[in-house]
Amino acid sequence: MLGILPFPVAMGGMVLGYRFLPSAEWASKTSTFGNFTGLALGILMCGLSLVRQDLIPGGDIKKAGVVLFSPLFGFVLGRNAALVAGPMVLALVAGHHVELPYTIARANRPNERHCNSPLELQGLLFTFDRLCGVPDEIRKSLRPGMHIVVEGHGTSYGVFASTFRRDD
Repeated sequence: MLGILPFPVAMGGMVLGYRFLPSAEWASKTSTFGNFTGLALGILMCGLSLVRQDLIPGGDIKKAGVVLFSPLFGFVLGRNAALVAGPMVLALVAGHHVELPYTIARANRPNERHCNSPLELQGLLFTFDRLCGVPDEIRKSLRPGMHIVVEGHGTSYGVFASTFRRDD
């Protein structure tokens, strides 16, 4: 259940205009742990879907699809739970105004469905690696490798981003 927590909280934050970003330091220090957690949950979900195929509604093709997709789903769920749920809950419960440094990976990403004018950051998890709504005049002045400071509500492990500035 805790593994699913980052997604509704993150989506709720995005609706309100605040995107959660785990700190780059936290993401790099816990990457191996997250990979092992994701791998374990992926194997567990694959095993469970194989053993309990009879409970999957639909025909044989749908059941095979569920079994084949379950390791990937388990990996992503386990990894995100291990790396994002803790910092996100900590930011909600014990957060305060923080400023965290990040490195830009890409400033010219095309618009996405839930993220207009995105700015992609280095070293973070997929879906938790971008700032949205960055004005084009600011994005054009940013290049990969440049540093920014993101401000918002959180802890040293992650922040619900509200603003950012270049770190010259």
